[in-house]
Amino acid sequence: MLTRNQPLPEGEADSCREACWYCHEVCRKTAFDMSPAAAQEMNLDDVRVLFECAELCQLSANWQLSGSPYRRQICAVCAQVCRECERRCAGKIDMEECEYACRRCAESCEAMA
Repeated sequence: MLTRNQPLPEGEADSCREACWYCHEVCRKTAFDMSPAAAQEMNLDDVRVLFECAELCQLSANWQLSGSPYRRQICAVCAQVCRECERRCAGKIDMEECEYACRRCAESCEAMA
């Protein structure tokens, strides 16, 4: 396990950043391009979580890229929100890619945190 002040392995950091960017893109696309059938399964709070997840993933990727000393804390929060978004997308119509992207990002952020 990494300690707070230990530099991040470059490959792991790159992988996490990519997972965050992908999740950001998929969550926003899912929220904006939701099919009518998918929209009927979602409530307003579910859609809010999609947008929050997208924004937090973008923040996490940006802070990782900048080398922020707070990037591990942001990754920890990002993982929590991604897990919640994954849970809300699970089993819903047209939400499989979002569920996968959130799971992948959460796993990657958990490893970074």
